[in-house]
Amino acid sequence: MKIKILDKKAIGEDTPLELLKELGEITVYDNTTQEELEERAKDADVLIFNKVKIGKNIIEKSKSLKLLCVFATGYDNIDIEAAKSHGVAVCNVPGYSTESVVLYTVATVTALATRLFQYREYVANGDYSKSDSANKLTPVYHEIANKTWGIIGYGNIGKAVGRVAEALGARVLVNKRTKTGAANEVDIDTLCKESDIITVHCPLNDDTRNLINKDRLSLMKNDVIIVNEARGAVLCENDVADYLKNGKIGAFGCDVYSSEPFREDHPYYAIRNLPNVILTPHAAWASYEARERCVKIIVDNIKSFLSGEKNNRIV
Repeated sequence: MKIKILDKKAIGEDTPLELLKELGEITVYDNTTQEELEERAKDADVLIFNKVKIGKNIIEKSKSLKLLCVFATGYDNIDIEAAKSHGVAVCNVPGYSTESVVLYTVATVTALATRLFQYREYVANGDYSKSDSANKLTPVYHEIANKTWGIIGYGNIGKAVGRVAEALGARVLVNKRTKTGAANEVDIDTLCKESDIITVHCPLNDDTRNLINKDRLSLMKNDVIIVNEARGAVLCENDVADYLKNGKIGAFGCDVYSSEPFREDHPYYAIRNLPNVILTPHAAWASYEARERCVKIIVDNIKSFLSGEKNNRIV
């Protein structure tokens, strides 16, 4: 069986792949462009990838292809209908990165809330050593306790973030597409109006694209902290950048973007160095432990497929 890993750089050069070698002939590519994809996929039985887009054209032309394994939970980079119609199975990896994303979310929120990087810079650049005061207490920061933390998307990650938020003393509000009946569940507009902190963890689909736009930003408090750990396009990026430039958002953290890596024409490029902004390179999912778990689950997915079972099957 020929297994091809299409973008090893995207999944981490230190990601352990030894277990996959037990399953067949492994070919590993650091990156695969769309131009290279057809040639590399044409004789593969299994493709493993993270960011490569697998469209109808590739599925139709890859006559040996039996299984697509996305090295992720989301699978919006795969033409699912084409896979279904051509009998190609698709597996994802749910839940492997929950602890990693929760850690990153909370780290980003707390760094923004405490103005940690601004205080660090004050010491790192030598200004503290030149000062005549033992303290620097500006910019002002506030405790998270007794603030309202709104969570958009209340799956495994959202629930875990909620537990940490409560542990920090916050009042938690949640918004979920499928209603849960929880006492703290509110509609999206109420969450936007009442929250001091908003973290985003929902999937990207037709209902959530541009969910946070200028209309909802206008409902928010001017000092709100927003952190996006979902998909870039859940936020209207132009609107967010405009609100930040105009001082209508307290702080902003983001690890995901509608185009990755974002280039100089992206709206966030202009706000990347603002002191109340933390932008990171889509790294929240990728602790070593999370990537190790992901490989193990992919191995299980392939073994299940070969034995005729359905494990984490999308199609």
